[in-house]
Amino acid sequence: EFREAKLKNTKNWTIKTLENIWNNDILLDKIATTSGELNNLLGWWLTIWGVILLSGEPWIWKSTLALQLSSWVNKKIVYVSGEETSSQISSRYKRLWITTNTTSLLCDNNLENILSTLQNNHSDLIIIDSISVIYSNEISWVAGSISQVRYCAESLVSFAKQTNTSMIIIWHVNKDWNLAGPKTLEHLVDTVLYFEWEKYDDLRILRSLKNRFGSTWEIAIFKMVETGLVDLANPWMEFISQENNNAIWTSLSITLEWTRPILVEVESLTTYTKFGYPKRSSRWVNTSKLDLIVAVLGKYSNIKLDSYDVYVNIVRWLQVGEPGIDLAIASCIISSKANKAIPRDTIFIWEISLTGHIKSCLKIERRIKEAVKLGFKNIVIPNIEISIENANLIKVNSIWDLVKFIG
Repeated sequence: EFREAKLKNTKNWTIKTLENIWNNDILLDKIATTSGELNNLLGWWLTIWGVILLSGEPWIWKSTLALQLSSWVNKKIVYVSGEETSSQISSRYKRLWITTNTTSLLCDNNLENILSTLQNNHSDLIIIDSISVIYSNEISWVAGSISQVRYCAESLVSFAKQTNTSMIIIWHVNKDWNLAGPKTLEHLVDTVLYFEWEKYDDLRILRSLKNRFGSTWEIAIFKMVETGLVDLANPWMEFISQENNNAIWTSLSITLEWTRPILVEVESLTTYTKFGYPKRSSRWVNTSKLDLIVAVLGKYSNIKLDSYDVYVNIVRWLQVGEPGIDLAIASCIISSKANKAIPRDTIFIWEISLTGHIKSCLKIERRIKEAVKLGFKNIVIPNIEISIENANLIKVNSIWDLVKFIG
Protein backbone atom coordinates (compact mmCIF):
# COMPACT_ATOMS: atom_id res chain seq x y z
CA GLU A 1 0.00 0.00 0.00
CA PHE A 2 2.81 2.37 0.83
CA ARG A 3 4.53 1.67 -2.50
CA GLU A 4 1.29 2.19 -4.42
CA ALA A 5 0.74 5.51 -2.65
CA LYS A 6 4.26 6.64 -3.52
CA LEU A 7 3.80 5.73 -7.21
CA LYS A 8 0.29 7.11 -7.58
CA ASN A 9 1.31 10.54 -8.91
CA THR A 10 4.41 9.49 -10.85
CA LYS A 11 4.78 9.48 -14.63
CA ASN A 12 5.78 6.44 -16.65
CA TRP A 13 8.53 7.63 -19.02
CA THR A 14 9.56 5.81 -22.18
CA ILE A 15 13.08 4.38 -22.00
CA LYS A 16 15.11 4.82 -25.20
CA THR A 17 18.25 3.08 -26.32
CA LEU A 18 21.34 5.20 -26.96
CA GLU A 19 21.32 4.18 -30.61
CA ASN A 20 17.75 5.44 -31.10
CA ILE A 21 18.58 8.70 -29.37
CA TRP A 22 21.65 9.18 -31.55
CA ASN A 23 19.84 8.36 -34.81
CA ASN A 24 16.52 10.10 -34.20
CA ASP A 25 17.03 12.93 -31.72
CA ILE A 26 19.00 16.16 -32.00
CA LEU A 27 21.58 15.79 -29.27
CA LEU A 28 23.37 19.12 -29.24
CA ASP A 29 22.05 22.11 -31.15
CA LYS A 30 24.66 24.82 -31.54
CA ILE A 31 24.85 28.61 -31.52
CA ALA A 32 27.86 29.95 -33.41
CA THR A 33 29.66 33.16 -32.32
CA THR A 34 31.84 35.58 -34.28
CA SER A 35 34.55 35.60 -31.59
CA GLY A 36 37.33 33.21 -32.52
CA GLU A 37 38.70 33.23 -28.97
CA LEU A 38 35.35 32.35 -27.45
CA ASN A 39 34.74 29.67 -30.05
CA ASN A 40 38.13 28.12 -29.32
CA LEU A 41 37.34 28.07 -25.61
CA LEU A 42 33.85 26.59 -25.82
CA GLY A 43 34.47 24.15 -28.65
CA TRP A 44 33.35 26.44 -31.49
CA TRP A 45 29.83 27.20 -30.25
CA LEU A 46 27.37 27.82 -27.47
CA THR A 47 25.14 24.82 -26.83
CA ILE A 48 21.37 25.20 -26.80
CA TRP A 49 20.00 24.31 -23.33
CA GLY A 50 23.57 24.51 -22.04
CA VAL A 51 24.07 26.59 -18.87
CA ILE A 52 27.31 28.54 -18.38
CA LEU A 53 28.49 29.92 -15.04
CA LEU A 54 30.66 33.00 -15.69
CA SER A 55 32.73 33.97 -12.65
CA GLY A 56 35.48 36.42 -11.85
CA GLU A 57 36.59 39.25 -9.60
CA PRO A 58 34.57 42.48 -9.34
CA TRP A 59 35.15 45.13 -12.04
CA ILE A 60 36.72 42.67 -14.46
CA TRP A 61 34.08 43.34 -17.16
CA LYS A 62 32.03 40.16 -16.71
CA SER A 63 28.86 42.11 -17.53
CA THR A 64 30.56 43.73 -20.51
CA LEU A 65 31.59 40.34 -21.88
CA ALA A 66 28.07 38.99 -21.42
CA LEU A 67 26.52 42.03 -23.08
CA GLN A 68 28.96 41.84 -26.00
CA LEU A 69 27.60 38.40 -26.81
CA SER A 70 24.66 40.22 -28.38
CA SER A 71 27.04 41.40 -31.10
CA TRP A 72 28.82 38.05 -31.36
CA VAL A 73 25.69 35.89 -31.55
CA ASN A 74 23.03 36.43 -34.17
CA LYS A 75 20.20 35.12 -31.98
CA LYS A 76 17.41 36.51 -29.83
CA ILE A 77 18.86 37.39 -26.41
CA VAL A 78 17.22 38.44 -23.14
CA TYR A 79 19.54 40.23 -20.71
CA VAL A 80 18.22 40.01 -17.13
CA SER A 81 19.82 42.62 -14.88
CA GLY A 82 19.17 42.56 -11.17
CA GLU A 83 21.95 45.00 -10.28
CA GLU A 84 21.70 47.87 -12.77
CA THR A 85 18.94 50.02 -14.19
CA SER A 86 17.86 50.03 -17.82
CA SER A 87 19.60 53.38 -18.39
CA GLN A 88 22.91 51.99 -17.10
CA ILE A 89 22.68 48.94 -19.36
CA SER A 90 21.67 51.11 -22.32
CA SER A 91 24.64 53.43 -21.72
CA ARG A 92 27.06 50.48 -21.77
CA TYR A 93 25.29 49.10 -24.83
CA LYS A 94 25.96 52.33 -26.73
CA ARG A 95 29.55 52.60 -25.46
CA LEU A 96 30.28 49.16 -26.88
CA TRP A 97 28.97 50.25 -30.28
CA ILE A 98 26.64 47.28 -30.46
CA THR A 99 24.47 47.69 -33.55
CA THR A 100 22.36 44.53 -33.38
CA ASN A 101 18.75 44.85 -32.26
CA THR A 102 18.23 41.25 -31.13
CA THR A 103 18.80 41.92 -27.42
CA SER A 104 15.93 42.62 -25.01
CA LEU A 105 16.35 43.88 -21.44
CA LEU A 106 14.58 42.85 -18.25
CA CYS A 107 15.46 44.67 -15.02
CA ASP A 108 14.14 42.65 -12.08
CA ASN A 109 15.56 40.49 -9.32
CA ASN A 110 12.47 38.48 -8.32
CA LEU A 111 12.76 34.90 -9.56
CA GLU A 112 9.04 34.33 -10.07
CA ASN A 113 8.67 37.53 -12.10
CA ILE A 114 11.71 36.65 -14.20
CA LEU A 115 10.57 33.09 -14.99
CA SER A 116 7.04 34.26 -15.82
CA THR A 117 8.37 36.91 -18.20
CA LEU A 118 10.81 34.53 -19.85
CA GLN A 119 8.08 31.93 -20.28
CA ASN A 120 6.00 34.42 -22.28
CA ASN A 121 8.92 35.75 -24.34
CA HIS A 122 10.85 33.15 -26.33
CA SER A 123 14.62 33.67 -26.61
CA ASP A 124 17.67 31.70 -27.70
CA LEU A 125 20.03 32.98 -25.02
CA ILE A 126 19.34 34.29 -21.51
CA ILE A 127 21.93 36.21 -19.49
CA ILE A 128 21.43 36.46 -15.70
CA ASP A 129 23.41 39.33 -14.15
CA SER A 130 23.87 38.27 -11.45
CA ILE A 131 22.60 35.29 -9.47
CA SER A 132 23.76 36.88 -6.20
CA VAL A 133 20.92 39.46 -6.25
CA ILE A 134 18.11 37.20 -7.49
CA TYR A 135 15.65 36.12 -4.79
CA SER A 136 12.57 33.88 -4.62
CA ASN A 137 9.38 34.37 -2.63
CA GLU A 138 9.54 30.66 -1.79
CA ILE A 139 12.67 31.11 0.35
CA SER A 140 12.66 33.25 3.47
CA TRP A 141 16.36 34.07 3.38
CA VAL A 142 17.71 37.31 1.90
CA ALA A 143 19.12 37.54 -1.64
CA GLY A 144 22.69 36.32 -1.85
CA SER A 145 22.33 33.76 0.93
CA ILE A 146 23.31 30.18 0.23
CA SER A 147 19.70 28.98 0.29
CA GLN A 148 18.51 31.70 -2.10
CA VAL A 149 21.41 31.29 -4.53
CA ARG A 150 21.03 27.53 -4.68
CA TYR A 151 17.23 27.57 -5.09
CA CYS A 152 17.31 30.31 -7.75
CA ALA A 153 20.12 28.60 -9.67
CA GLU A 154 18.29 25.27 -9.64
CA SER A 155 15.11 26.93 -10.93
CA LEU A 156 16.92 28.78 -13.71
CA VAL A 157 18.85 25.69 -14.82
CA SER A 158 15.62 23.69 -14.86
CA PHE A 159 13.94 26.39 -16.97
CA ALA A 160 16.83 26.37 -19.48
CA LYS A 161 16.69 22.58 -19.86
CA GLN A 162 12.90 22.43 -20.25
CA THR A 163 12.72 25.25 -22.80
CA ASN A 164 15.93 24.35 -24.72
CA THR A 165 17.37 27.78 -24.02
CA SER A 166 21.05 28.57 -23.62
CA MET A 167 21.80 30.48 -20.42
CA ILE A 168 24.73 32.39 -18.91
CA ILE A 169 24.67 32.98 -15.16
CA ILE A 170 27.11 35.55 -13.79
CA TRP A 171 28.59 34.89 -10.37
CA HIS A 172 31.49 36.30 -8.36
CA VAL A 173 34.51 34.88 -6.57
CA ASN A 174 35.70 35.40 -3.01
CA LYS A 175 39.05 36.74 -1.82
CA ASP A 176 40.65 33.31 -2.34
CA TRP A 177 39.59 33.33 -6.03
CA ASN A 178 37.15 30.49 -5.42
CA LEU A 179 33.50 30.59 -6.39
CA ALA A 180 31.59 32.25 -3.57
CA GLY A 181 28.52 30.56 -2.13
CA PRO A 182 27.43 26.93 -2.46
CA LYS A 183 29.78 24.61 -4.31
CA THR A 184 26.76 22.87 -5.84
CA LEU A 185 26.49 25.69 -8.38
CA GLU A 186 29.42 24.19 -10.24
CA HIS A 187 27.67 20.82 -10.39
CA LEU A 188 24.36 22.30 -11.57
CA VAL A 189 25.74 24.01 -14.66
CA ASP A 190 27.29 22.52 -17.79
CA THR A 191 30.22 24.92 -18.15
CA VAL A 192 32.22 26.99 -15.65
CA LEU A 193 34.23 29.91 -17.03
CA TYR A 194 36.62 31.99 -14.96
CA PHE A 195 37.59 35.51 -16.02
CA GLU A 196 40.97 36.73 -14.74
CA TRP A 197 43.02 39.88 -15.10
CA GLU A 198 45.85 42.03 -13.82
CA LYS A 199 44.69 45.41 -12.56
CA TYR A 200 47.34 47.39 -14.46
CA ASP A 201 47.10 45.52 -17.77
CA ASP A 202 44.61 45.55 -20.62
CA LEU A 203 44.52 41.79 -21.17
CA ARG A 204 41.79 39.45 -19.96
CA ILE A 205 42.02 35.64 -19.87
CA LEU A 206 38.92 33.47 -19.85
CA ARG A 207 39.52 29.92 -18.62
CA SER A 208 37.27 26.90 -18.86
CA LEU A 209 37.24 25.06 -15.53
CA LYS A 210 34.44 22.70 -16.55
CA ASN A 211 32.83 21.95 -19.90
CA ARG A 212 30.44 19.07 -20.56
CA PHE A 213 30.40 19.86 -24.28
CA GLY A 214 34.10 20.31 -25.00
CA SER A 215 37.63 20.44 -23.71
CA THR A 216 38.65 22.19 -20.49
CA TRP A 217 42.23 22.50 -21.79
CA GLU A 218 41.68 25.82 -23.54
CA ILE A 219 41.76 29.54 -22.77
CA ALA A 220 40.49 32.66 -24.52
CA ILE A 221 42.55 35.87 -24.49
CA PHE A 222 40.92 39.27 -24.98
CA LYS A 223 42.21 42.81 -25.08
CA MET A 224 40.35 45.61 -23.36
CA VAL A 225 39.77 48.68 -25.55
CA GLU A 226 37.45 51.68 -25.30
CA THR A 227 34.69 49.82 -27.11
CA GLY A 228 34.91 46.69 -24.97
CA LEU A 229 36.70 43.37 -25.33
CA VAL A 230 38.21 42.22 -28.61
CA ASP A 231 39.98 39.03 -29.62
CA LEU A 232 43.74 39.28 -29.17
CA ALA A 233 45.19 39.28 -32.67
CA ASN A 234 48.56 37.73 -31.79
CA PRO A 235 48.52 36.12 -28.33
CA TRP A 236 51.76 34.24 -28.99
CA MET A 237 53.87 37.44 -28.99
CA GLU A 238 51.86 39.48 -26.48
CA PHE A 239 53.69 38.32 -23.35
CA ILE A 240 57.22 39.38 -24.29
CA SER A 241 58.94 42.77 -24.19
CA GLN A 242 60.20 44.19 -27.49
CA GLU A 243 62.89 46.37 -25.90
CA ASN A 244 64.76 43.52 -24.17
CA ASN A 245 66.75 42.43 -27.23
CA ASN A 246 69.97 40.73 -26.12
CA ALA A 247 69.48 41.94 -22.55
CA ILE A 248 71.73 40.33 -19.98
CA TRP A 249 68.97 39.25 -17.65
CA THR A 250 66.22 37.81 -19.85
CA SER A 251 65.40 34.50 -21.53
CA LEU A 252 62.48 33.11 -23.52
CA SER A 253 60.43 29.95 -23.28
CA ILE A 254 57.13 28.52 -24.47
CA THR A 255 54.55 27.58 -21.88
CA LEU A 256 51.29 25.77 -22.39
CA GLU A 257 48.16 27.48 -21.18
CA TRP A 258 46.08 24.32 -21.27
CA THR A 259 46.72 23.29 -24.90
CA ARG A 260 47.66 26.74 -26.23
CA PRO A 261 51.40 27.42 -26.58
CA ILE A 262 52.34 30.95 -25.50
CA LEU A 263 55.73 32.62 -25.75
CA VAL A 264 56.82 33.97 -22.35
CA GLU A 265 59.76 36.07 -21.22
CA VAL A 266 61.52 35.56 -17.90
CA GLU A 267 63.55 38.32 -16.26
CA SER A 268 66.08 37.87 -13.48
CA LEU A 269 68.23 40.11 -11.32
CA THR A 270 71.06 38.98 -9.04
CA THR A 271 72.63 41.45 -6.63
CA TYR A 272 75.09 41.04 -3.77
CA THR A 273 73.07 40.88 -0.58
CA LYS A 274 73.35 43.57 2.04
CA PHE A 275 71.92 41.33 4.71
CA GLY A 276 73.02 38.12 6.37
CA TYR A 277 70.40 36.01 4.59
CA PRO A 278 70.02 36.29 0.79
CA LYS A 279 66.55 37.19 -0.48
CA ARG A 280 64.56 35.18 -3.03
CA SER A 281 61.65 37.01 -4.61
CA SER A 282 59.47 36.18 -7.62
CA ARG A 283 56.44 37.57 -9.41
CA TRP A 284 54.06 35.24 -11.30
CA VAL A 285 56.32 32.28 -10.48
CA ASN A 286 56.01 30.18 -7.34
CA THR A 287 58.76 31.13 -4.90
CA SER A 288 59.37 27.47 -4.05
CA LYS A 289 60.24 26.86 -7.73
CA LEU A 290 62.77 29.69 -7.58
CA ASP A 291 64.31 28.27 -4.39
CA LEU A 292 64.62 24.86 -6.02
CA ILE A 293 66.33 26.19 -9.16
CA VAL A 294 68.76 28.33 -7.15
CA ALA A 295 69.65 25.31 -5.02
CA VAL A 296 70.27 23.12 -8.08
CA LEU A 297 72.46 25.82 -9.66
CA GLY A 298 74.53 26.09 -6.48
CA LYS A 299 74.93 22.32 -6.16
CA TYR A 300 75.78 21.34 -9.75
CA SER A 301 77.47 24.40 -11.29
CA ASN A 302 79.87 27.22 -10.56
CA ILE A 303 76.98 29.71 -10.26
CA LYS A 304 77.10 30.32 -6.51
CA LEU A 305 74.28 32.45 -5.14
CA ASP A 306 74.75 32.01 -1.39
CA SER A 307 75.58 35.70 -0.99
CA TYR A 308 73.26 37.05 -3.70
CA ASP A 309 69.68 38.20 -3.72
CA VAL A 310 67.76 36.67 -6.63
CA TYR A 311 64.67 38.24 -8.21
CA VAL A 312 62.61 36.64 -11.00
CA ASN A 313 59.68 38.05 -12.94
CA ILE A 314 57.39 36.89 -15.78
CA VAL A 315 56.71 39.74 -18.21
CA ARG A 316 53.07 40.81 -18.56
CA TRP A 317 51.81 39.10 -15.36
CA LEU A 318 51.06 35.69 -16.87
CA GLN A 319 50.96 33.23 -13.95
CA VAL A 320 53.04 30.16 -14.89
CA GLY A 321 53.11 27.11 -12.67
CA GLU A 322 54.07 24.32 -15.05
CA PRO A 323 57.67 23.02 -15.13
CA GLY A 324 58.35 23.62 -18.83
CA ILE A 325 59.90 27.03 -18.14
CA ASP A 326 62.44 25.79 -15.55
CA LEU A 327 65.25 26.13 -18.06
CA ALA A 328 64.33 29.70 -18.95
CA ILE A 329 64.37 30.67 -15.27
CA ALA A 330 67.77 29.03 -14.74
CA SER A 331 69.15 30.60 -17.93
CA CYS A 332 68.27 34.18 -17.05
CA ILE A 333 69.69 33.72 -13.53
CA ILE A 334 72.95 32.43 -15.03
CA SER A 335 72.93 35.30 -17.51
CA SER A 336 72.52 37.89 -14.77
CA LYS A 337 75.14 36.34 -12.47
CA ALA A 338 77.72 35.76 -15.23
CA ASN A 339 76.92 39.08 -16.96
CA LYS A 340 76.42 37.27 -20.29
CA ALA A 341 73.69 38.22 -22.75
CA ILE A 342 71.47 35.51 -24.23
CA PRO A 343 70.76 35.93 -27.97
CA ARG A 344 67.15 36.84 -28.64
CA ASP A 345 66.83 34.08 -31.25
CA THR A 346 67.33 31.39 -28.58
CA ILE A 347 64.55 29.69 -26.67
CA PHE A 348 64.73 27.28 -23.72
CA ILE A 349 62.35 24.37 -23.16
CA TRP A 350 62.82 21.84 -20.38
CA GLU A 351 62.27 20.79 -16.78
CA ILE A 352 65.08 20.70 -14.21
CA SER A 353 65.62 17.67 -11.99
CA LEU A 354 66.89 17.81 -8.40
CA THR A 355 69.84 15.76 -9.62
CA GLY A 356 70.93 18.56 -11.94
CA HIS A 357 69.87 16.70 -15.06
CA ILE A 358 67.41 17.95 -17.63
CA LYS A 359 64.08 16.16 -18.05
CA SER A 360 61.66 16.31 -20.95
CA CYS A 361 58.52 18.36 -20.32
CA LEU A 362 54.92 17.86 -21.37
CA LYS A 363 54.21 18.08 -25.12
CA ILE A 364 57.74 19.19 -25.98
CA GLU A 365 57.23 18.46 -29.69
CA ARG A 366 54.37 20.93 -29.86
CA ARG A 367 56.46 23.58 -28.11
CA ILE A 368 59.36 23.06 -30.51
CA LYS A 369 57.09 23.35 -33.57
CA GLU A 370 55.66 26.57 -32.19
CA ALA A 371 59.19 27.96 -31.66
CA VAL A 372 60.10 27.08 -35.26
CA LYS A 373 56.95 28.77 -36.52
CA LEU A 374 57.88 31.92 -34.58
CA GLY A 375 61.31 31.98 -36.21
CA PHE A 376 63.67 30.98 -33.39
CA LYS A 377 67.04 29.75 -34.65
CA ASN A 378 68.28 27.95 -31.53
CA ILE A 379 66.05 25.75 -29.40
CA VAL A 380 67.66 24.38 -26.24
CA ILE A 381 66.04 21.13 -25.10
CA PRO A 382 66.89 17.96 -23.12
CA ASN A 383 69.03 15.31 -24.76
CA ILE A 384 66.18 13.18 -26.10
CA GLU A 385 65.53 11.37 -29.37
CA ILE A 386 63.57 13.92 -31.37
CA SER A 387 63.94 15.56 -34.75
CA ILE A 388 61.85 18.47 -36.04
CA GLU A 389 62.16 19.84 -39.56
CA ASN A 390 63.88 23.26 -39.80
CA ALA A 391 64.67 23.23 -36.07
CA ASN A 392 68.22 23.77 -34.78
CA LEU A 393 67.98 21.70 -31.60
CA ILE A 394 70.69 22.24 -29.01
CA LYS A 395 70.54 19.24 -26.66
CA VAL A 396 71.94 19.44 -23.14
CA ASN A 397 72.22 16.83 -20.40
CA SER A 398 72.75 18.84 -17.24
CA ILE A 399 72.91 22.24 -15.58
CA TRP A 400 76.63 22.34 -16.26
CA ASP A 401 75.99 22.02 -20.00
CA LEU A 402 73.62 24.99 -19.77
CA VAL A 403 76.25 27.12 -18.00
CA LYS A 404 78.80 26.32 -20.70
CA PHE A 405 76.28 27.13 -23.45
CA ILE A 406 75.54 30.58 -22.06
CA GLY A 407 79.26 31.16 -21.67
